Amino acid sequence: MKDKNAFRAAYNDGSVLGTKTDIHSRYSSIPIDLHAAITTRCGLPNELALLDIGCGTGHLLEHIAALGHRGRLFGLDLVRPPIRDTPSKRYAAGDAEYLPFPNDTFDIITCLHTLGHLGDIPAAMNEARRVLRHHGMYVATANSLYAYPHTHRYRCRIHDEFGWGEPKFTTTHVNAENLEQTLALHWHVLSVDFLVGELRIPVEEYADYFAANIPTWDHTPTASEQEKILQQINQWAREDQRDGYIVEPKRVAVAVCTDNQ
Repeated sequence: MKDKNAFRAAYNDGSVLGTKTDIHSRYSSIPIDLHAAITTRCGLPNELALLDIGCGTGHLLEHIAALGHRGRLFGLDLVRPPIRDTPSKRYAAGDAEYLPFPNDTFDIITCLHTLGHLGDIPAAMNEARRVLRHHGMYVATANSLYAYPHTHRYRCRIHDEFGWGEPKFTTTHVNAENLEQTLALHWHVLSVDFLVGELRIPVEEYADYFAANIPTWDHTPTASEQEKILQQINQWAREDQRDGYIVEPKRVAVAVCTDNQ
């Protein structure tokens, strides 16, 4: 995976997350309503203070605020999303391994699709435990190793053809299959549920979706390499399309934890 400075540079380009978010919102033939899954498990809206680590575009907190949440909301990521703060909802740039908050600040911490990006998970877990109040709730999600098989296979083929070695995915170290085991080292895991869905991406738009993932790769292609990559992706997608679509199954684990003291 890239180091933090490289991730900051990648995510400063809003198209990295924006393209993927747009594809998922338009082409999920079987949607996964992750926001509903989180709000249900956390009993939201309520009066509790909530921190979203790895808040990305801020969609989760905006959703919670729109429900009429009465507690404080705070979103943190390496790159601050371009969203206006309000008295009860704030965003900041920051590091999960060095949280800029006093002890016992939050009642709920969410960490959606973020653990796989972290370089030091024990440090991040220690920080989360420090700022979470006793008997607070920690909720994390992770994609399955077996989700998005076309994207996974194409990237492996690209790395092989360019001689870049084995690719490192966000699911390499933390995934839906080992999420409970990973969290149990630091928390008391109350539940783990699995959500399933499906993307049906029009074959002519698949290369744009694939390209949006490239800035987060551990190996950054040159401009000429990327052009060749996308030409190859277009060819493979046309070969693998089903009725004009690339069909990608999705599977997400949602874990709810509390402190294990």
